[in-house]
Amino acid sequence: MRVIDGHLATQTAPNIGTQSKVDGTSFAVLMIDLDIPTNSPPQTNTLLHWLQTGLTQSSTATTVNTTTGSKNVFLFEKSQGQAAFAEYLGPSPPARIPLSHRYTQLLVDTSDATQDDLNVLQQAAASRQGFSANDILTQAGLVDKVLAGNFFNVTNPGPVTSAAAGSGSSNSTTGGKSGGTTGTGAVMKPTQTPFVPAAAGTNRASGMILAIAIVGAVFITL
Repeated sequence: MRVIDGHLATQTAPNIGTQSKVDGTSFAVLMIDLDIPTNSPPQTNTLLHWLQTGLTQSSTATTVNTTTGSKNVFLFEKSQGQAAFAEYLGPSPPARIPLSHRYTQLLVDTSDATQDDLNVLQQAAASRQGFSANDILTQAGLVDKVLAGNFFNVTNPGPVTSAAAGSGSSNSTTGGKSGGTTGTGAVMKPTQTPFVPAAAGTNRASGMILAIAIVGAVFITL
């Protein structure tokens, strides 16, 4: 991802890959906004921005340019005709507290997932708001199949509007925006890093994904 003023670089689904080949024959990627505003601040909600299954990894590396230089990356590709359980929605934080939103991406090994397991993901993706990756992946038997992760921040420069400017209850019918009016030009500050275990992080009321320790290859978002 490029660090730019404005959030255009995040408005289309990114290409993803790892710097080393990972084991597995089928994968899924999830992206969640952890900081959806509510009408009871500082309480926040979550929103599923993307859930794509049926990914396969290339057997050969591709040289790509990233913010930290050129890297050889094994890219993940969507199987032909494989529709997303939740189509990609680009970040668009509203001018409401919190102005800065954390967008997390998870790579999950679904090689051994049954159709029932995938059905859990599909059913959960139908309701984007209040999405708990930890709960859903546990229900699908995939909580220990998380291979890698990435996160970036998108900040609305404000000024903050009143709660009446937005419901704080965004969903797929509102274009994926996190409720309310956006300011002029969100500032994207992407950070590509593995997650840390819950013991090293802050336990959030949303019960999201801090309990999941990311292992394996570094997850690159291009």
